Amino acid sequence: MANQPRTRSANPGAPKHSRRHRECEPFSQILVSAFAPGTQPETVTCTSDRPFLVYCSTNFGPTLPAGWGYFVNVQSTGAGSGSEAPTYVVGGPANDVIRFTFRPGVTGFLTLQTECGAKASISG
Repeated sequence: MANQPRTRSANPGAPKHSRRHRECEPFSQILVSAFAPGTQPETVTCTSDRPFLVYCSTNFGPTLPAGWGYFVNVQSTGAGSGSEAPTYVVGGPANDVIRFTFRPGVTGFLTLQTECGAKASISG
């Protein structure tokens, strides 16, 4: 039998494990932000350098005061719409900007989901 080079283990007898490469999963990074405009409308901007989704949940109730609601604008499409829905879900490609403008009396929170390692923000 021919001589074969031997490799030494730092921990003889221990099982050999291959190191798995950790992959980023889509939508595995989550940011959450609350909003509650005072007497003036509040604009909240959401963005990420990777594709992302934004979930909006509000204090919708059986009786809404006059003027209650919010406006959503998606920069990449130029689309915008007003809403009185209790929840709203919208997505955007990398580097898109999604803006919510909340009228006084609307409270709730925004949840942004994107890929781990992405640079994402919710600001307002």
